[in-house]
Amino acid sequence: MSGLDRQLTRHLPWPDEWPTPDGLKDRARATAFAVLGVGSAIAAVIALSANPPDARGVIMAACAPLLLGFAGIAVLTRVRVRDRGIASVHLARIGDPASEAVVIPYSRGLTSTYVVMTASMLALFGFFATISLLIITDDGSGDGSMILLFVASGTATLYLLLLVVEALRGALSRGVLALAPTGVYHRSWAFTSFFSWESVISVTAGTTGGQLITAAVYDNSTPYFHRRSRMWRQPELSLAPHLGVQGVNLSVDPALAYHALHYYQRHPEMRAELGSQAGVDRIRSANLIEH
Repeated sequence: MSGLDRQLTRHLPWPDEWPTPDGLKDRARATAFAVLGVGSAIAAVIALSANPPDARGVIMAACAPLLLGFAGIAVLTRVRVRDRGIASVHLARIGDPASEAVVIPYSRGLTSTYVVMTASMLALFGFFATISLLIITDDGSGDGSMILLFVASGTATLYLLLLVVEALRGALSRGVLALAPTGVYHRSWAFTSFFSWESVISVTAGTTGGQLITAAVYDNSTPYFHRRSRMWRQPELSLAPHLGVQGVNLSVDPALAYHALHYYQRHPEMRAELGSQAGVDRIRSANLIEH
């Protein structure tokens, strides 16, 4: 991200409802997970290089990307959350029927981190399930602890495999937040929703979740909700029929998305530009504060 990009978004006020990012605890958490991840990787290499190889190295090898993933999440969502770029904001046709809208996609880095962590957990739980099953069938004694380990790790492995299937068929996917002249389109990880501007009463910052952005709607409004996957119940669904967006998931500074929604909710005369490059330019320039 360029220094100019950082200056454009940093001048936007950070909502008081959200915890202040980039604190000492955030940096300490990211560092701790990074050290543990690197340590696990080194331990895995040493264990698997031994003669004979130590099977515990497989566990360490599976844990390393998981721990590094937690470090990455801490960096992306807390330490450097205000340093996200603006290049991802673009104009695209979206929705059904499709129309031009200013699109803010979910973070590619965060999505990739989740994929790596899922693969790591799948390998880890799959390893435990396989080893415990081999011990149970070889021993034949029906040891209670091994049976419990097999059931727990097998269930976790099956669930993760089902998530992979859901992702392959498109039910779970990287999301977008799109602002159109007619309303707000939100395709999250596992559900899709649409809110007309006329139905939105207010845009506020939530006090729970990952830099939560909410838009309250009138009681008699009927926003569109479609849950694409039943395998993952996102916390934002509990806000229905209101809009809930976890700002940490976005590819831009969450404050930029919050102020963009707030600006266009308060200025109906400006919504037409959301169907053109003018809307992209306004959001990229962070020209969203009323003077």
